[in-house]
Amino acid sequence: MIPLQQAQELKAAISEYLKATFTFREREMHQAFHSFINDEKNGMFRGPYISLQLPFKKSPAGEPVPLEIKPAFDPFLHQAKAFQRLSTENGEPEPTLLTTGTGSGKTESFLFPILDYCYKNRDKKGIKAIILYPMNALATDQAQRLAEIIWKDDRLKGNITAGLFIGEGNTGKEFATDMGADHIIEKRDRIIDTKPDILLTNFKMLDYGLMRNRYHTLWSHNLADSGILKFLVLDELHTYDGAQGTDVANLIRRLKLKLKINRGELCPVGTSATIGEGEESAGLLTEYAGKVFGESFDLASVITEERLPWHDFVSDENDLDEFMPRVQGLVQSRLSENDTYTQYIEKQKRLWQLRHEITAYETGAELKNLA
Repeated sequence: MIPLQQAQELKAAISEYLKATFTFREREMHQAFHSFINDEKNGMFRGPYISLQLPFKKSPAGEPVPLEIKPAFDPFLHQAKAFQRLSTENGEPEPTLLTTGTGSGKTESFLFPILDYCYKNRDKKGIKAIILYPMNALATDQAQRLAEIIWKDDRLKGNITAGLFIGEGNTGKEFATDMGADHIIEKRDRIIDTKPDILLTNFKMLDYGLMRNRYHTLWSHNLADSGILKFLVLDELHTYDGAQGTDVANLIRRLKLKLKINRGELCPVGTSATIGEGEESAGLLTEYAGKVFGESFDLASVITEERLPWHDFVSDENDLDEFMPRVQGLVQSRLSENDTYTQYIEKQKRLWQLRHEITAYETGAELKNLA
């Protein structure tokens, strides 16, 4: 998927829908509406824009990861910090707030410590982690990612289960009753019977799960041992504001009350959009998270992104190639409506006179050498 291509297709689809839905008899009104849709400067569409930022810092080479279940890739520095705080290797996990940008791997930052805890306690039955999502689409997307991680790891496959407990699990559609390569358990009745290690849900379904009698057996193992549930994650924490934030805060307190979990016994994890700099911004976030979770957060619990400085990212200034493409080449390199990913990359190679045989990843590395 090429983001620019997707943006163009989405713009075209919305435009055609609006044109077909709204018609005007008056010519002036029709022209004004047409301009509102299509005008590039003053119309309803903007962009698409590209955010050009430096890469995230990597964790120092050889830095030990305190997890038995850990990623195959070298983690970013902020991921490594999250692993340290959320690991149960040498004690209890610590409250953590992840405030890093898009594409920074926030999900992996808490997912691997959760999987590690579940694997270490695979002999115990019951829900060990709850991940709350504000939208079903997010939960479904992350469910597939979780399924892939579990399926590809022989230690986890067959030992760790996860359930997608959202409002669709008992409709006429066929829902998965077991773990698979690209799905977790989706059938609601099956989730209640299996009591998965990890529960992906939203606040409304968790509310039903706590109140309705038909879901009571879902918590049977947790009611017998309140220490089994170790992690509670709120994805997109910043979206729980106003009345909804109050509802979620009360829901978390009812969860603890039902399972007899005391303050400090459940590790809260929140992911949020990037916050402003300085202790004041971090302090406001910890205060807000404390009210929602009913737990204590200090400034050390806030993990922010760290990016490479430009002088560490680019090559030595004396080694840079000062080649400058021609205007005609820039025009020819633009993304066309029917371009594939490969075709677009080939255009960039021709534009910047790069070797044809290099891969797309190597193309990015080669471009770093241009002034």
